[in-house]
Amino acid sequence: MKRLAPYALLFTLIFLLAFQNRSPDPAAEAITVPAKHPAFVMIDPGHGGYDPGVRSADLKEADLTLAIGKELKTALAELQIAAVMTRETDTDYATRGSSGKTAKRSDLNRRMDLAFEQGATMFLSLHVNASSQATRGGAEVFYSEQLPEAKLLAESVQSKLHQLPEMSRRDAKPASYYLLENLPIPSLIIECGYLNITGDRAHLTSPLYQKKLAQAIALGVEEYLKSR
Repeated sequence: MKRLAPYALLFTLIFLLAFQNRSPDPAAEAITVPAKHPAFVMIDPGHGGYDPGVRSADLKEADLTLAIGKELKTALAELQIAAVMTRETDTDYATRGSSGKTAKRSDLNRRMDLAFEQGATMFLSLHVNASSQATRGGAEVFYSEQLPEAKLLAESVQSKLHQLPEMSRRDAKPASYYLLENLPIPSLIIECGYLNITGDRAHLTSPLYQKKLAQAIALGVEEYLKSR
């Protein structure tokens, strides 16, 4: 038996060398799972801080857009679409000491800068409407005509919003808003409804509806990305 020991040792060394040089098992190396879609969405809950947006009694647009924005971030994550927010608290980015148009412009510029700094490939700015001339509610999506891809994204999101129960059917529309005109990536302004329309007001203040609204927007983003 002692004369067999060297052969056993040689066999063991050969086995270890073969094990170290074998082809790796793909399943064993799948530690990091890449994102399902190659997109990075910047969610911008409109207004905040010094700027509450439109108001209706005790309701502020800034609070509603923030609530919807948080739900949208969660909905996108569930679809494996990476997203960040320009704000997660009631804050703004206006230059201190500024006011009026100057304050608003500095606030918007900083939000756009955040998109550039983070490497966002898409920008979704959330808002809530109010108009004494509106006879019906409904969510409405706006985009810049300068970017054909933005139109496709807008139509995809708008089509998913149409599927929400009791949603008034509005069309995606081109617009010349400052954000849309100055962002080189597909960008949308999404007016989630009208605070002064009774049905919309009830929906917009409902946490369950806010979640459904966010899920519809996320599905629109997913559909757009699949089509690309």
